[in-house]
Amino acid sequence: MKVAGYEEFPLTDGAPFMADPLFWPTYLSALIAPTDDELVTAAFGVAAADCYAYYDRLTDPETWPVLRLGLRDEHEIDIVFYNEPGEYGVDFLLCRSGGENPVELATLGGHELRPGLSWPELITAAGTTEPNTRLLLLMPAFGDLDLPPDAAATVTAALESVGAGAGAADLAAYMLRKPPWWPHWRRTTDGALVSDGRYSRRNPDGPAALPAPDLLTISTALA
Repeated sequence: MKVAGYEEFPLTDGAPFMADPLFWPTYLSALIAPTDDELVTAAFGVAAADCYAYYDRLTDPETWPVLRLGLRDEHEIDIVFYNEPGEYGVDFLLCRSGGENPVELATLGGHELRPGLSWPELITAAGTTEPNTRLLLLMPAFGDLDLPPDAAATVTAALESVGAGAGAADLAAYMLRKPPWWPHWRRTTDGALVSDGRYSRRNPDGPAALPAPDLLTISTALA
């Protein structure tokens, strides 16, 4: 795998991980519910200890998984597990095809910068091919206070499609609970979709704001 700016790191194709039943509860508990992982393990019927062990595989410093989601117009979103010892994190990058020209949508880890996706953009990026798995992969980068009425049903169905059982609806409700850092989104005069999230890179007035051309690039790619 190649992602510009990550050439010195041991990137590898992370797609094979998703075939493992432990991938989804581990991914979701680590990135969405790190303090409420019982909701995740109960929904998937797995032991927390097994997820902790599987997480060690995802964060192996010798192998940095990359999950690549193709978009239209030769764009993609690359989800990179940043496995530098002591600095573990996950970067969500909008790139041109092949990992070129990356623009940071969100970063999860010690210094979190998110959210990077509105609900309509999440649905657009999920697409029509494997939309459930793509939606769940992107949800850690998502945050939107203005949810449609069918949001909970959409996330519940996605969870059920990857193995969640009776607790899927409760987990979906938690994932859409509207934490304090979720923002409202608005359109600027130049057409960029931006947020008012304090630590969102897509907040033009925030301390981690992306340059205006990058904000417009993201908005155009995810429209």
